[in-house]
This record gives sequence, C-alpha cells and structure tokens, in this order.
Amino acid sequence: MTAWLNAQIAACAIGMGVSSIAVAGGVVAIAYLVYGLTGFGSSIVAIPLLTQLVPLRTATPVMLVLDLVAGMLVGMRNLKSVQMRELTRLGPWLCIGLLLGVSVLVSVPEKPLELLLGVCLLTYSLWRVSSRGEFREIGGRWALPLGFFGGCLTAVFGTGGPVYTIYLAGRLRDPDQRRATISTLLTATAVARLILFTASGLYKNPAVLPLASFMLPCGAMGLFVGARLRSVISAPRVLTLLWSVLIAAAANLIIRSVPVLFG
Repeated sequence: MTAWLNAQIAACAIGMGVSSIAVAGGVVAIAYLVYGLTGFGSSIVAIPLLTQLVPLRTATPVMLVLDLVAGMLVGMRNLKSVQMRELTRLGPWLCIGLLLGVSVLVSVPEKPLELLLGVCLLTYSLWRVSSRGEFREIGGRWALPLGFFGGCLTAVFGTGGPVYTIYLAGRLRDPDQRRATISTLLTATAVARLILFTASGLYKNPAVLPLASFMLPCGAMGLFVGARLRSVISAPRVLTLLWSVLIAAAANLIIRSVPVLFG
C-alpha cells in the first residue's frame, strides 16, 4: 500500500498516469529478470524503455538505487576471485569519465542525450548480434579509452556495463574471475554515482525516491524469477532476444529525438 502511494506521489510530481507507473514497474521487472538470468543488463534494458515514460534525469537515478540494492544482494559473493590489478587499471580513467558524465547529465538538454543513447545502444546491440562469439583478448592499454567511455555512459545512462565487459572479458579468461570482477566494479561505480548524483542535486527531484520505492518490489520479483529460470533457459537465447529488443528501443529513441532536434 505504501509503495503504491509513493508511486502516486511520483506520478503527480512528474505528470505520469497510474497506468504509465504500472508499465514502468513491468519494465523494471523484465530488466531484473534479465539480470537474474545473465548477471548483467538491468539498466541497459530498463533505461531506453523508461525514458519513453519518464525523463532521463528521473530514470537514471531511479535505476541507480535499484542497481545498488541488487549489487549488494548478489554482486559481492566471490571477492576472492576479484582481479584488483585490472580494476586499478580501469579505475582512474573510469573516475574521470564519471565526473564528466555527471556534469553532462545535469547540464545538457535531454533530447540530445536520448539521441546519443539511441545511437550508442543501436551500435552496440548490432555488434553483439552480428559477432555471436567470445570477446577477443585485448591489451591493458585499452583500459584508458574503455574505462573513460564506460564511466561517461555509466554516469549519464547507467549503461556502462557492456563497455567494462568488453575490457574485462578480453583480459580475464577465467569465467569466475570475470564475473566477480565485473560485479564488484558495477557495485563500486554505483556507490560512486550515488555520491556524485547526490552532490549534483539529482536526488532533489521529488519523483525519484517515491518512484524507486515502488520499483524495488518489481525489481526484486524479476530478479528472483530470473535466478530461478537460469538453469532452464539458456543465456545465449536470452541475449539474442535482449539485443533484438534493444535494437527496436534504440531505433525508437533515435526516431523520437531527431525530429525534435532538427525539425
């Protein structure tokens, strides 16, 4: 009852209808079902779809709260396998990207950011659909561009995980080390973003915390179902469907943004 009341408060704050709040809850449940199945993908699924219902400056901090809770629940189980050497390589460039990304999020108009999200998401999804293979081994020098670019995407859209995955999957062959290192990195960046978002005033938005409190049970339900289905549904099939959905979402973002910017 309290969560639904909070959702109605959020709806009034940002002009959403109750049906849109319910759809947003369904989007979050699906996003965390994917997370439960694959170990990543919550924000990259949710943000492009949520931005069709709520402003980007609302969707990004809401998903940060949910990602932080999920990371604390499932992301820090195997700390012995975390490869600190790779994290220290990424860390400085990632932090610079986070700082730049937060400044962009609070100062740049939303439509150019939505167009950028659509282009980045479309490019990455098409690449993943067409590659269908393991990530290639890469050198440590890639920590600079991938750490910086991933930090920017994480701050603005909450979708830097695939960029970190490209780097860490190309550096770590052991799947347990790769999974533990990626999970730790995502949780650490979530904490850093929480500090930066709070300092920049994004959590002063009256819709964010009520909406996040409503979304938490939706995300928990999706996470639970995804974890239970992990042994039943193969991850490659889920990812193929995921990239197909994201291609459509990215195309829709681009189609919506271009007329506003250039019309």
